[in-house]
Amino acid sequence: MGLKTFWVKAKLKSDLMRCFRDGKIVKTVKRGDQNVDFFPQIHDVFVDEEKKAVRFVFTLKSGMDPELLTKREWVFRQVFGENIELSGKTKKFTLWVYSKGMPDNVKYVFEDIQPHLEELFMPLVIGYDRRNNLICLDLKEIHHAILTGSTGSGKSSLFRAILVSIMLYKSPQDVQFLLIDMKNSEFGIYRGGAHVKEVLMDQESVLKALQQVEAEMHRRSKLLDSEDVEHVADLEKKLPVIMVVIDEIIALVDNKKIMKILTNLSCLGRSAGVHIIGAMQSGRAKDVGGQFLNNMNCRISGKQSDATNAKVAGFTTAKNISTPGRMVLSLDGVETHVQVPFMDKQRAKKLLQPFKGKVIQDPNSDIQVSQSCMLEEIKEHIINEFTLEGMEEDE
Repeated sequence: MGLKTFWVKAKLKSDLMRCFRDGKIVKTVKRGDQNVDFFPQIHDVFVDEEKKAVRFVFTLKSGMDPELLTKREWVFRQVFGENIELSGKTKKFTLWVYSKGMPDNVKYVFEDIQPHLEELFMPLVIGYDRRNNLICLDLKEIHHAILTGSTGSGKSSLFRAILVSIMLYKSPQDVQFLLIDMKNSEFGIYRGGAHVKEVLMDQESVLKALQQVEAEMHRRSKLLDSEDVEHVADLEKKLPVIMVVIDEIIALVDNKKIMKILTNLSCLGRSAGVHIIGAMQSGRAKDVGGQFLNNMNCRISGKQSDATNAKVAGFTTAKNISTPGRMVLSLDGVETHVQVPFMDKQRAKKLLQPFKGKVIQDPNSDIQVSQSCMLEEIKEHIINEFTLEGMEEDE
């Protein structure tokens, strides 16, 4: 370490200690007639010249309340500026300080995203972090995800980034979507796509479809057991992943049958290749049910209207968001701010057009039906693999 680097790190360490003192992030122990203060222990100060950022690693003394850090995050902003990111859970914490803020707008460009999807079983595009790294998760590892946030927070943009990326990267044989659109406004652009089994907008049809998915999950579980493998990806005969995507899950909570199935899917679906991505307004998050929410180990939030809603949704930093498309990703209690790549509805339609069929108007219905332009053998393959191996649907 050069002399200059030594003094830079010493100055940075001194600034962090000032944060602890000014914010009263301290444990005071009485020894005889004196009070002795114990501050968090700083283990590492790393200067990332390429990213123009500084990373601090420190631990709290045993007996210190970790919530002190989130409650008094303002002191770190006063010393280091607004461009910080604090993560940690119980004892060990990491503080990143950046010289520049995150971009307010990132355009969706699939050619830039595609290389990051390689080697992921079922990729989930989330957004760019403060170091301009694209975060892509694997549904095989995170199982399920829940999106929360107030109106206009960017949930629609995130839905498009996730769904369009998968449809462009994976074939209809790899994945089939069951899209539940309780607001009748979000998923219409996907109707008729080769990857989309159904777009559902009422509880009756939702219940019927989820009963089929649940039966398929149980069939696959028995198949895994008979083949002595842990995941559908390990089967010799490949089965498509089933993704149940729900916009405004709150509209389903009064239907106990639907919520029971969704809870079962969230508990048992991972190994069978059945995954849930849900979205809702955060204010009624507690109405969904504890077991279901506990199984949503990947949580993503846009701007929350206040600290109470942020806490109900399980976030500590979402209340500080002011930029559209800015999200907080929470994995295992660690929160990371990301900027979702923006794609409007017209751009999404254009990208998905090659997967669309010819739209036919049924004279006996107000619903448009799509006739797939994909090869008939692809259509037949998907039907065979996703309709319970020929099991007839309930009348």
